[in-house]
Amino acid sequence: MLSGEEHRVNRFSKWIAVGVGAIALGVLAISVACGTTSSSSTTTEMRVVPLSPDSPALDLLIDNKVVFGGLAYGVPTAFSSVTAINHDLKLNQTNNSQNLIDHPMETFATGTSYTYLVIGFAGAGVQIARMIDDHTLATAGNFKLRVVNGSPNSGSVDVYIVTPGTDFVTANPPIKPTLSLASDSISAYQMMASGGYDIYVTPGGDQSCLLQTPTTCLINLDGRNGTTVPSFQAGQNRTLIMLNQVGALGSYTTLPMLADLN
Repeated sequence: MLSGEEHRVNRFSKWIAVGVGAIALGVLAISVACGTTSSSSTTTEMRVVPLSPDSPALDLLIDNKVVFGGLAYGVPTAFSSVTAINHDLKLNQTNNSQNLIDHPMETFATGTSYTYLVIGFAGAGVQIARMIDDHTLATAGNFKLRVVNGSPNSGSVDVYIVTPGTDFVTANPPIKPTLSLASDSISAYQMMASGGYDIYVTPGGDQSCLLQTPTTCLINLDGRNGTTVPSFQAGQNRTLIMLNQVGALGSYTTLPMLADLN
C-alpha cells in the first residue's frame, strides 16, 4: 500500500501519510480555529479527493466540525484554510456519528498544502492517505507531474509519458515506463521538459496494448476518443489521478489534471 510519514490503524480503518507534492486550486475560506496545541492564527490549507468507488457519501470533520461534507466518489473538494496546529480529524459516513477514522493529533505545518485521498473499498475499511503538496518551481523550461493510481484493485500499472506519435512498435530498445504504481499508490513528482505528451497506462509489465493499432490500454490520453493530448507549460506542477473501473463494463478513467502550481 501507500508509503509515507505515518501509518496508524484503528479498529475500523487506516490512516496513512505520504509524499511530497503541490496543489493549489481555489481556497475555500473555512478557517478551523480550534486545535489541540498553540493558539497561533497562522494557517495552512487542505482538501480531500474521494477515491473509494463503493463508499457512501462521507464527511470529514476537523475538531468535531464537518468541514468537508457529502464527499462523493471522484469529486475533489476545494481547499479549506486550516490553522497550523494539531487537529482532531474524523471521517464518518454522512449523517452518521460513527467514526470510520479518528485521528486526534493530526499535525498541520505553517504554509504547507495538504491533499487527503480517501482510498480502498468501503467493505474492507476505507483508508486515508495524506500527500504533502509541492509548491516549488521546476527548473527553467520544465514542469512537474505526479501520478496517483486511485484504483484499489487494478494491481500494478505502468505509466508511459511520451512525446506525441511515439512509435512503440519499432523502438529499439523497447521504451521503458516512466512510472510503475501499485493499487492505491502515489508517485513522486517527475520533472520533465515543458510541452505536449501522450500518456498511457498499461497493466504492469505488459506492453502488448502499446504494440496494437490503434493503441488500446487501460488509459489512453493521446487525442483519441474525446481525449486531448495533455500539454504542460514551464513552471506548472500537476497531479493526474487514475480512477477505478465502475460497473461490470466500466473502464478506467482519470480526473481532469489537478493544477498544483501555476
